[in-house]
Amino acid sequence: MQKAERLLAITLLLQARGKMTADHLADLLGVSVRTIYRDMISLSLSHVPVSMDYGPGGGYFLPEETFVDPVTFTGEEAIALALGGAIAGGSHIFGDGDRLRQALIKLEAVLPEEYRHDVRAARERILIDVSAWYRPLSVPPSFEPVRRAVWHRRQIDLCYRGAARPAPEWRRVEPLGLIWKAGVWYLAAYCCVRKDLRTFHLQRIIEVRATDDPVNPRPDFDLEAFWESSLRRFESLTTPVVLTVRVSPAILPRLYEGHVVVREEVDGSAVVRYRTDSIESAVRHVLSLGPGVTVIQPRQVRDGVLAAALAIAGAY
Repeated sequence: MQKAERLLAITLLLQARGKMTADHLADLLGVSVRTIYRDMISLSLSHVPVSMDYGPGGGYFLPEETFVDPVTFTGEEAIALALGGAIAGGSHIFGDGDRLRQALIKLEAVLPEEYRHDVRAARERILIDVSAWYRPLSVPPSFEPVRRAVWHRRQIDLCYRGAARPAPEWRRVEPLGLIWKAGVWYLAAYCCVRKDLRTFHLQRIIEVRATDDPVNPRPDFDLEAFWESSLRRFESLTTPVVLTVRVSPAILPRLYEGHVVVREEVDGSAVVRYRTDSIESAVRHVLSLGPGVTVIQPRQVRDGVLAAALAIAGAY
């Protein structure tokens, strides 16, 4: 993004969202905080009335009477918006997608002719498939009541089955936002039982009961920052594992990309090493390969495969 485009983006963000910190602007625009500070000086020199409040709850803002008329889309911006609409439509937040399609048609109609040609060409040459492999894209039954609660800012009672708790339990939560990642919906909410902010997998919600109790204001809550923090915490708990296995020649083509052959054996088998997301995912992957693979390291994966194999044999 060029500086002129970034200055306009900052002005429009302040106009649309109100007060914003330099850190938040830097994250959104993909630049350093120091760059934002320099941009604010440039805006002031250009007679854009940017003001700043210091201390907790502070940030940059524009006076209420200030209005900046956004410029016409560039060709690339129009294409990005049209393709982004395909992603948003796949999320099912717009129901069957008719409302989103109608909005994009209206938007496309007011674009200059050369931009409409670019958008049509992009649709013909770029396809965005948001569905997951081996799993149909669907909306969980809890989605609509949760979406209403988020939109109307009302507390709800959830009958929820946690990943580590097989028995479901009821929880009163204050819904703060919805997140869609890789075809899965999550709810960011304050849990009144645990007394902290939590992420709830909508597929694990068994029942939702609406209430008339309002959500308590949390002016410092930022959905994007909360989700980034949640992802970092999740990734820290699922440390990648370097897996070393001996595989038959028939299994070798089925391994993850990026595997390294450590040595080849005289019988045609090979000892290979590659990374997996976690111990659990390594165990699942080894089991999916069948009897043509033997785990060498780490020990936790060997034990996990053995335990799973004994459980399967016991079931039969």
